[in-house]
Amino acid sequence: MSRFDDDLLNLALELATEWGENFRKPIHERVRAVHPDLTDAEIDELTAIASRAESRIYALAEDEMAGSIGEYDIIPNAIREFPWLSPSNAGRLKNIGMYYARR
Repeated sequence: MSRFDDDLLNLALELATEWGENFRKPIHERVRAVHPDLTDAEIDELTAIASRAESRIYALAEDEMAGSIGEYDIIPNAIREFPWLSPSNAGRLKNIGMYYARR
């Protein structure tokens, strides 16, 4: 169980997986704009949690491409593994993962 609340975890995931000018950039400054009290170590921990969720959802998309699970299994499996994950983040990353899996 994480010591961070669901909203903060989802914010970190959104920022860590942002496209455009912030693609793959550290999230420290953007998180601090909303939560100035967080330390670098805490933001590093949030980044690591977000990275694990992102990687796992992309792996689930690869499993779907391989035929071992269905497309509609990706989001429920991701939310089961990461109960804090919002449906919108799960859906967005599922779509990105499926795109990558099919490239």
